[in-house]
Amino acid sequence: MTVAADRAAVLDALRARRELADWSLRVVTTQRAWRRLGDLAGRGTATGATLTVTLHREAPAGRGTASFTVAAGADARALLALAVARADAALGPSWASPAPAAPARVDTSDPDVAADPGGAVDALVAALTAADVTTADVTAEVTDVELVTRRAQRAAWRETAVTARATLSAPAAAVIDARARRVADLDLAGALARARATPAAAPLPPGRYPVVLTAAALLHGDRGLLAAFVAQADPRLERQGLVRYRPGQPIGAGATLTLTSDGTLPFGWYSAPLGARGEAVRRFPLVTRGVAVGLGLDDREAALRGELPNGGVRGLVIPPGDLDDDQLRDGALVIDALDWLEVEPTTGWFRAGFGGGTLRGDAIDLLGRARTSRSVWSTPTYRGPALWHLGPVAVD
Repeated sequence: MTVAADRAAVLDALRARRELADWSLRVVTTQRAWRRLGDLAGRGTATGATLTVTLHREAPAGRGTASFTVAAGADARALLALAVARADAALGPSWASPAPAAPARVDTSDPDVAADPGGAVDALVAALTAADVTTADVTAEVTDVELVTRRAQRAAWRETAVTARATLSAPAAAVIDARARRVADLDLAGALARARATPAAAPLPPGRYPVVLTAAALLHGDRGLLAAFVAQADPRLERQGLVRYRPGQPIGAGATLTLTSDGTLPFGWYSAPLGARGEAVRRFPLVTRGVAVGLGLDDREAALRGELPNGGVRGLVIPPGDLDDDQLRDGALVIDALDWLEVEPTTGWFRAGFGGGTLRGDAIDLLGRARTSRSVWSTPTYRGPALWHLGPVAVD
């Protein structure tokens, strides 16, 4: 069967179950091109589709939810019957689905990648080959998303994604790992320069040092130290009292941080018109001048709290500071890259390795009070200061 036939069969099965309180069908069709350099050199293309259903079932004791994926040609009615049984066995508190949300207006597709994903891959491979890498793995994807819900909501949009991972010949074992919706946002030249410029620093004696992190170091791996705030804004953890973050209360003594989630950043990696079940994706504050003010709310969490959904924490936006780069760097230990990072999400405590030793401390406290630069840095997941002065930090 075709994707269109499977989609029609699933919708027919869902519409026949009038006792369902709500449901959503998400159809994702992806075209992928890839190339590898090195021992596993090769190239290819692939296409695929996934159909995912989420349904809600009302009962006197509460509301149950279940999800399932429909394989090509599968019996949609049989899968639906099993999902309804699972929903009936997994009841939680009652909540009402929010009214259909207007899709956010956001650009998520690079026209050049969408027109020729194979050409985008070849251009990136050429750039990496010229940079003398030993291995590389490059992909480009064009994804069409359609969302249909029981509430007569239908939305469709296109997303593109390019990823590049490569190992440099010098310095030995240096790796770049980048992803973006647009080729231009990968910043391969910057990633190569940072990988090659990382010096081997002499170990520092244990102690406390004034530390400045570049944005690249701050965001190590994706969200880096800011992942502590993403975890703190999880409404399920907050409702159970498992995190320090409490809306309306300061995040720490002397905190001045302002942090916003924005799921509508143009070509942002986490940007989307709607969430996975049709909930609104919006820009909203997480922290304002050191005070926790917002949580990432999907449709269920928003309904339980009597608020509107916002699509969860997505792109992170922080206003620039008021200091020049030289002012922040003066007399400080400046770290341009981390070798590794561990962040404990519920407490915010972290450990991070760099050339001269290991940093450790409280990410929420340090970032909450940090002084930041006027200069800004942008990635597909972050818009904010280029430099962060954390103050004295323990170094082992």
